[in-house]
Amino acid sequence: MLYSYEAVDAAGAKITGAIEESGEREALRRLSASGLTVFSLSPQRDAWWMRRRRGKAGNRELQLVLQEFTTLLEAGVALATALSSLARSSHHPALTGAFSSMEKQVRRGESFSSALRASGLDVPEYVHQLVHAGEATGRLAESLRGGVEQYEYDQRIQAEIRGALIYPSVLVGSGFAAVGIIFMWVVPRFGGMLSQHGDQMPAMSRWTIATGVWLSEHAGLVGLVLLIMALGIRAVARHPAVRESAQENAARLPVLGEWLVEAEVGRWASTLSALLVGKVELIRALGLAAGSVRLGFLRTRLTRVAQAVKGGTSLSAALREHRALNPTGYDLVSVGEASGELPKLLAALARLYETTGRDRMKRALQLIEPLAIIVIGAVIGTIVTAIILAITSVNDVPL
Repeated sequence: MLYSYEAVDAAGAKITGAIEESGEREALRRLSASGLTVFSLSPQRDAWWMRRRRGKAGNRELQLVLQEFTTLLEAGVALATALSSLARSSHHPALTGAFSSMEKQVRRGESFSSALRASGLDVPEYVHQLVHAGEATGRLAESLRGGVEQYEYDQRIQAEIRGALIYPSVLVGSGFAAVGIIFMWVVPRFGGMLSQHGDQMPAMSRWTIATGVWLSEHAGLVGLVLLIMALGIRAVARHPAVRESAQENAARLPVLGEWLVEAEVGRWASTLSALLVGKVELIRALGLAAGSVRLGFLRTRLTRVAQAVKGGTSLSAALREHRALNPTGYDLVSVGEASGELPKLLAALARLYETTGRDRMKRALQLIEPLAIIVIGAVIGTIVTAIILAITSVNDVPL
């Protein structure tokens, strides 16, 4: 909440201003700690740009505050001091509130890992495991850095996928809009020809003109149906099971599927590397890394790999047995096991999959663009052909 205050500083000068805090007591404490004597403090109505920040913090804001917190720890700042600094920062109120809660718990003697879990911050499970391992080994800053970098990697991959789909979506949407405009405003102008000479027109012309006339006459109903369909698709798409099923189906497509699978394998390799660097035991790390994969069939394979390793099989042999990677991946994991540098080679494998994934993404986009243009052109060409056939058939009718 935003509070307006009037105070006197150490020199006796009057100072007015505004301060944002969770409560009046916290605001007074913060102002007093700044050397001010407060004689007036009242809540102030938030500005519109402040009210917009009252919701849930975004992933980018969470990344920034975690990055800042990790940097403070790496610089040697005490844990409680770093938490206190971010609790009083200008970040999103949900984030400052979470850090304030963690600060109180840590000062009461609770571990940071339990405070982080109780804070409600929307961080992946592997971050909690890395923090727990970092506390146990005395390398909290290093473990947290691995978790933050992995979290940023996950968000970067998701952003690349979303960004790659923007252009095809705009292209296809523009094509549908063009077809809709033709049907709604151009084709209905030939409706009179249908009523007068419909018997002499080819079937394709009759169907095309009749469809355009009907859409034009029921434009409100069509708009309402499209709006309901859009809202329904949006509601269904938010369901986790539906999203997972859509991803499973997309993974079976020729080019797009290979790209999605390689992106998920890269996430798995990067997550496993970060967990092993953070001194998380191999079996637990394999389970957590498999859980971070969103494709169901690949997650099942990697879970079986973890079970096989728990039974005594080497990681490279288990991966090969369950066909979880490509031949290059098997070789890198095998060399990593033999040399004792498995985390480094897993990180290299993640970078390799990220690079090949980008190449496949470019190829997918190169295919989607001409295909979309061909389909849209074929639809528009069919409409134009139907209209031309209607005109020529009418001109052949004897007067």
